[in-house]
Amino acid sequence: MAIFGKLFTLIALLALVALANPTGYSYYHYAINYPWAVNTESGLMALVGCVLVCIVMFFFWSAWRTTELMGKFIFFVVLGVGCFLAYTTGVFANRYYTSWFVIGVLYMFFFWGMFYPRLKYSLFKTRSVDDVEAE
Repeated sequence: MAIFGKLFTLIALLALVALANPTGYSYYHYAINYPWAVNTESGLMALVGCVLVCIVMFFFWSAWRTTELMGKFIFFVVLGVGCFLAYTTGVFANRYYTSWFVIGVLYMFFFWGMFYPRLKYSLFKTRSVDDVEAE
C-alpha cells in the first residue's frame, strides 16, 4: 500500500507543476497563447485543463478534510515561519521565486494532508470517526 501513497504524491506534484509554473512551460502559459476556436482540438485542450484543475482541487480538498483543526493550525504556524524566512532571504522580491514558493507551499499542504492522520495516530493512538464506522 505504500506504493500508492508515493504514487499519489507524485501525481499531486506533477499535476500542480503542469497546471501552473513560472518557467513558461505549463498549461496556464500554453492556454493563454492558444488560439481558442470552437473545434475538437480546443475542446481537448479545455478538457485537459479541467482534468488538471480537478486533480489539484481533489488533493487540496483531501488535505483540507484530513488535517482537522489542529493539523491546520500546525501547518499555518509552520507556514508563518516559512514565510518569515522566505521574506528575510528575499524570496518575495522576485516573481519567479515567489511562484515556486507558492507551488511548494501547496505541495507541502498536500503532503501534510497525507501525513498528518498517520502522525496523529502514531503519536496519540487515536482513530478517526471513519475508522470506527467501518467496523
